[in-house]
Amino acid sequence: MEIPGYIQNGVVILEGDRTFPEGTRICVSAIPQTPASPQPLATEIVHEPGRLPYVHGGTPGTWVLTNEAIAQILDEEDVGKMKGMWNVPT
Repeated sequence: MEIPGYIQNGVVILEGDRTFPEGTRICVSAIPQTPASPQPLATEIVHEPGRLPYVHGGTPGTWVLTNEAIAQILDEEDVGKMKGMWNVPT
């Protein structure tokens, strides 16, 4: 038989209206607390020179990185570098 309860001021308090006769032998085991779920990280697309862009943080599946999306990111990166090399006004 399992009866839930908690500790209050060092005394085991059983939930519900259960009572046992004085002297009843019992066994108490603690229920491990559930760890708090970590806060999701801010989602961002990371651009590092010489590497493909990747998504850092967030929940899996929140960014759709198709081949076309990756190509667009790489094109924008290339255009930015070219503008810096040619002194083209932005």
